[in-house]
Amino acid sequence: MVSAVLRLVGGVLLGRLVAPATLGLFNGIGLVLGYAPFLQLGILNGLNRELPYFVGKGDRERVRELASAAQAWGLAVGGIVCIALLIVAGWYLAQGKFWQAAGWATNAVLGLSLFYSTHYLENTFRTSHDFARLSLVGVVENAAALLMLGAVAVLNFYGLCVRALVAAGVSTLLLYLWRPLRVKPKWSLVHLKHLLIIGAPIFAVGQLFAWWTLINSTLVLKMVGTEGMGLYSMVLIAGSTLELLPAAMTQVVYPRMAEEYGRSNSIPELRRIIRRPMVFIALGMVPVVALAWILVGPAVRLAVPAYAAAIPAMQWSLLMALVHSFQPLSSVFNVARRQDLYVAALGIGFAIYGLFLWWLTRGGPVLTAFPQAMLAGRAAYMLAVWVFVRYLCNRRPRSPSVGGDGFESRPAASGGQL
Repeated sequence: MVSAVLRLVGGVLLGRLVAPATLGLFNGIGLVLGYAPFLQLGILNGLNRELPYFVGKGDRERVRELASAAQAWGLAVGGIVCIALLIVAGWYLAQGKFWQAAGWATNAVLGLSLFYSTHYLENTFRTSHDFARLSLVGVVENAAALLMLGAVAVLNFYGLCVRALVAAGVSTLLLYLWRPLRVKPKWSLVHLKHLLIIGAPIFAVGQLFAWWTLINSTLVLKMVGTEGMGLYSMVLIAGSTLELLPAAMTQVVYPRMAEEYGRSNSIPELRRIIRRPMVFIALGMVPVVALAWILVGPAVRLAVPAYAAAIPAMQWSLLMALVHSFQPLSSVFNVARRQDLYVAALGIGFAIYGLFLWWLTRGGPVLTAFPQAMLAGRAAYMLAVWVFVRYLCNRRPRSPSVGGDGFESRPAASGGQL
C-alpha cells in the first residue's frame, strides 16, 4: 500500500513535469521490454514453479541446482538483449536523434535488470520473511523514483531515463543483497532442459496474458499517436496503482500453492488456500475503487491539467483492480500443469476484448474504448477461469507417484540450506 501511494504521487508529479508527447515517446520505446521476455523461452518460469515444488518435496539440493542453472540463463539472455538494444541506440545516435538514442540505451540496461532482477532474483523469494523484504524493495524502488523526479524537472526526457535507471538499480541491488538463495551461476543443459519442459507451457500462456496488455498499449500508440500514448500513460498509472495489492497477493500465494501441491497433489486444497485472501482483497477493493473513481477527476484537473482528457479512461481502468482480485485463481492451472484450460480461458477473454474494442471504436478511436474493452475481456476471462477450476476440483485426483513433473524426488540433502 505504501508502494501504491508512492507510485501514484510520482505519477501525478511526473505529469506536471513532462508533456504527454514526451512521456508517450519514452513509454513507447519501453514497449520493447514487454516483448523481450519471449527470448527466455520459459526457463525462468520453470524455476518459479519448480523451486517451491521441490521445497515441498524436501529436495533442497535440486532447488540449488535449478537456481544456479536458471541464474546463468537469465544473465546470458539479459546480456544479449542489452547488447542488441545498445546497437539500436548507437544507430539513433549516428543519426543525431539523441532522445531516441538515450531511450534505447536506457532500455538496454533495464533489459539486463529485467531478466536478472525481475525474472530470476524475485523468483527466489519464497517465505513470509522473504516477501516482507520484497515488499520493502518495492517501497524503496518507488521512493527512489519519486526522489528522482528532480532529475526529470531539470533534464526533461533525459531525466526520465535517469529516473528509470536509478529506480531499477536500487531495486536490483537490494534484491541481490537480500537474495535467499546464494548460489553461483552454473551452466547445466540437463537442468535447463528440465526447466524448459516445465516452464515453456507456463511461459507461453503467461506471455499471452502479458501480451494482452502490451498489445492494447501498442494499439493505443498506433491509433492515437505519441500524445495519446502519453495520456494513456496516466491511465496505466491509475490502474496499476490499485492493482498492486492483488498482484502482491498473487506473488505470495503462488509459491505456497506450488509447495502444497508438491506435498498433497490436491487441486481442491489449492483452491482452499486462495479462497479467503481473494474474497478479502475483493471486498476491500470495493470502497477503494469507489473513492478513487470520485477523486481522480478533481485530482487530475488540479494537479496535472494537461492530462485532463484521460480522466474518463482512468476511471474505467480503476475497475480492473476488482477483476484482478481473483487473478490468483488462475495460478491453479500453472501449479497443476493444466495450461490447456488457461489458454481456453484466455481465448474467451481475448474474443470478448476484441469484440468490444471493435464495437467501441467504430466511430473512430477514443481513449475510453481501450480500458472498457480490457475490462469486458478480463471479466469474461476470470469467469471462464472460475468455471474451469471448478471442473478440475470435481475431477478425480491423479496419482502423485512422481509429482507429475517427470522427475523422481530425491531425499533432502543433509546440511543443505535454502
